[in-house]
Amino acid sequence: MRFPAPRLLAAAVAATAVLSCGQVPTAADGIAYISAIVLPSLNVVAGDTLRDSLGRVAPMQVLAYDANGSLVPGVAVTWFVSPIDTGVHITAAGVLTASDSIRTAHIVARMGDRLQTMAALLYVVPRPDQIVGTGTTDSLSGTPAKRALQVTVTGTRGSARAPAQGVVVRYHIVAVNGSATFDTTRVFLVDDTGSPLRSALTAAVDSTDASGIASRFLAVGDTTGVRTVEVRATARPLHGETIAGNPVSFVIPLKKGP
Repeated sequence: MRFPAPRLLAAAVAATAVLSCGQVPTAADGIAYISAIVLPSLNVVAGDTLRDSLGRVAPMQVLAYDANGSLVPGVAVTWFVSPIDTGVHITAAGVLTASDSIRTAHIVARMGDRLQTMAALLYVVPRPDQIVGTGTTDSLSGTPAKRALQVTVTGTRGSARAPAQGVVVRYHIVAVNGSATFDTTRVFLVDDTGSPLRSALTAAVDSTDASGIASRFLAVGDTTGVRTVEVRATARPLHGETIAGNPVSFVIPLKKGP
């Protein structure tokens, strides 16, 4: 792979800012603008190849469009890593392999002489092998009631545990009062702003942060007759690995009164 000159990397933000305004003249091959880098995953296991949600090796992509918004096929992409990282290798087809070192890689793609993307962040992480929930039996109180459902995903790094960033965690309400049949307009999952993340209010998704933590909130709008709510959080393996503790089960009793 090629590595960029400092001047090229410094120009990345400016070039993409111009692209976002739609004022870039048509380049060679009829290209008017390009997409951001499309990553098959937010992370790659240290010492492994970037994979999709099914664990299959998958390339990064950048899509090119003409002035009419139609795809321009077969355009060559040049890939760069910033800062220069000799442990990250990218083929001309966009297949990325990372060495056995935990870090964050900044990936930039270029088409032709003028069109360049903003940097995409890719986390090189230990292979996730454990998920732990916090306060899985803490009570829920208030009207409306709301409580955080926090999990931490880690991997083994030598003799120590290390956080696994960018791991997708899916939440799902499985039962109210021990029954899988319940009113989904009263019991639902939200993000930290109180907004649902799916059209199905009983499901939500988050990705782990730099500390390996993912979190969503259980909300009960009408607490009448609600005694317990069970929610499961499942971390997605990156390459078919077994994640101990998966899924985490939160069994939350509803606290009545002050």
